[in-house]
Amino acid sequence: MMHYRPEERPFVDRTMELAMRVDERQSPALTDFLDPRQIKITEAIVNRLPDLSLHLDGGSSFAERKRALLVPSYWAPEPADFELAFLRLEIPGDYVSLSHGDYLGSLVGLGLKRAKLGDFSVQDDSCDIVVTGDIADYIRLHLSQVGRATVHVSENTREKHRAVQHEFSEKEFTVMSLRVDAVAGEAFGLSRTKVVDPIKNGKLQLNWQTIENPATPVEEGDVISLRGHGRIKVLEVGGLSRKGRTILKVGKFV
Repeated sequence: MMHYRPEERPFVDRTMELAMRVDERQSPALTDFLDPRQIKITEAIVNRLPDLSLHLDGGSSFAERKRALLVPSYWAPEPADFELAFLRLEIPGDYVSLSHGDYLGSLVGLGLKRAKLGDFSVQDDSCDIVVTGDIADYIRLHLSQVGRATVHVSENTREKHRAVQHEFSEKEFTVMSLRVDAVAGEAFGLSRTKVVDPIKNGKLQLNWQTIENPATPVEEGDVISLRGHGRIKVLEVGGLSRKGRTILKVGKFV
């Protein structure tokens, strides 16, 4: 049985209500973009209902953030049912280096919710993004500046979309416990003090949720982000070493 953290309860309750409604009405329902942890929760909920199926689409097979389509089990969805829009944000003229945060910040600055935005594939002179279909025109009309650069927004296609392909730098080590401070400290090469203080100050995210309790447990598949140090994924929780420490393999996003 899947265990939910207290801060995930509102999402769990909303998803359970949505799944029950689809089951009762035998009518499909489409979510906004979900992060991988939310997808895992949604899968667990839908799996409890034998007459429901879950389909996911984020624009490519490499997508991290995806929309979920909950449907009666006999229903076969088409790509158009996910109502995705593909956009390319290009920097004309002189080269200006922009980051994922620059693009995301400018879109959120337009009043758009993060749940309406899928993955960002940042290139040297542009960025391909996937968004919900209902906000694509708004972005084309209102987004003209990202950071220090002028940008041109154009409609893209699924076929021409350049998807993000994550690469990992793998590392194996042992920890006394699967507390997030212990795992993050070893993964990022930091002392316990230099990990605990940022956690308590809200600078660490576990599965896209800000965690302020250093004792929060970590599981296989979890993603940990520490501001200023990057992001890692727990690839494998192994057995115990001779000294009784848990063997972990993590991958740092590069």
